[in-house]
Amino acid sequence: MNIEARSVMDQFGERMKRLAIYEPLHRLDRKKGKDRSGNDLPYYELGMLTLLFFFENMIMRQKTSGMSELAAFLNEVCHQKIDLDQEGFENLAREILEVYRPSNGKRNSRTFYNWETGQEETVYYSILKAAKSDLKSNTQYYALDEQGLELIFSSKEYFSEFQISINQLLMRKQLEKGEFMGALRQVDEMDLSAEALTERLTKIKNEVSRSIISEETYGRYKRLIEDINLRLMRENEEFDELQEFVRLTKDSLKYQLDNEKDKKAYELILRIDNRLEEVHHEHSKLLKESIILRTHALEAAQQSLYYIGIDSFNFQQEIVDALMGQPMPLYTSQTFMAPFLELECAKVWNPMSIFGKQRIERGYEEEKGRAFVEGATDEALNKSKSKLGQYFKEIMDEVLPFFEGRSYMTLEEILTHIEETNPMRLEERMFYDVWMILHQKSPIDFSTLDEESVLNGVKEALGGVTNHMKIIEYTGTVQKVPRFEIKNMLVDISIKTKEGDTDGL
Repeated sequence: MNIEARSVMDQFGERMKRLAIYEPLHRLDRKKGKDRSGNDLPYYELGMLTLLFFFENMIMRQKTSGMSELAAFLNEVCHQKIDLDQEGFENLAREILEVYRPSNGKRNSRTFYNWETGQEETVYYSILKAAKSDLKSNTQYYALDEQGLELIFSSKEYFSEFQISINQLLMRKQLEKGEFMGALRQVDEMDLSAEALTERLTKIKNEVSRSIISEETYGRYKRLIEDINLRLMRENEEFDELQEFVRLTKDSLKYQLDNEKDKKAYELILRIDNRLEEVHHEHSKLLKESIILRTHALEAAQQSLYYIGIDSFNFQQEIVDALMGQPMPLYTSQTFMAPFLELECAKVWNPMSIFGKQRIERGYEEEKGRAFVEGATDEALNKSKSKLGQYFKEIMDEVLPFFEGRSYMTLEEILTHIEETNPMRLEERMFYDVWMILHQKSPIDFSTLDEESVLNGVKEALGGVTNHMKIIEYTGTVQKVPRFEIKNMLVDISIKTKEGDTDGL
């Protein structure tokens, strides 16, 4: 079989660019340094920890991550393994950041010879980028750049798990652009991925039959097999769409064989059609195998787990001998025997009972033609709203002094102040309902409230200080008393500073 050299070198430069992003980790691996105990510093692993630190901060929307924060993180994670003080960890964090983002202003780069173009090329990449900065404290914060995210993602296992889906996406794009040689290569790569997945399913099947010895292990394998099955089903649907797309392309090309280029394109699309059908067939067998694995193999493993439990349980030895062979307090004996004394009972209500015979009480005078109990009157509802609005006003009257010129503060800070001034308020369920209702209605424009709204109590308490209020979710939860726990929030009352301006979030 002859290998076409051009296809081997296709996109050689792009592949080298992807490899270049690993260069900072290799530079860290070559660094030499020791802690106070004379042990070598694991720069390579610390480099990956640093990337994960900034990745987690990006997920948490934390935009103030710099050298000091990284040093504190490394100290917390590594202090038992690495013998350094706080200053030592700060120097270590500075060294790592220097590799990812040189302080001289030069970008990280890699020079290589591109065998596809026959020229020497230089690629530039950026792992960390400068984020916001604090000029008062002269502190610079950092965030992962595009290549840094790519490096993090490439370390996850799902890159190999989703390889077929990635190939399908690339193939569709190449077919749309008329790059049939590249599309054919994607089919070959999908074939290799299908072979690798076949081996993995065989391995999982063997592991299921011999490794499931507990409910925890069974649950882990069940989730793994269900994930594989779901992914294969989605890939199978994409294969159907790809085959239909290839057939439409083939039909459109067979009427345009005017020159040698068109004939070559038609030959390539025929090869793509045949190879795609072969790979789809192999993939369909994988899907069938995963369904069998999910149904029969897992069910057999669960049954064997059940019978293993039955065979290993000896009532005489586990219950009778344990109860009679050693003295136990009466309460312990009752607890020990309780599961074997009676079946579990549950009192439930059957919805079908509403169609049964109903007992009618005659202790009151019925009105003719009235089938349902009369609801609350408008007067009662207005009275209830007024009482609730007054409670809202009381809460805001207590809370407003805490702001002291500030336009926003967290619910955790508010509850801390309440704990000092009026701790009994924290035992009231309605107190927590107030914040949940305000969060549900946020953002609130008090100028648009109707006269019967319970939020008028809040408006009255603020006394014209502001016309707007916004409450959004914040990190963590708050629990000041054992009975109640509430999600932390950020309360913004947007106090007016000038006409039409607000000082808020």
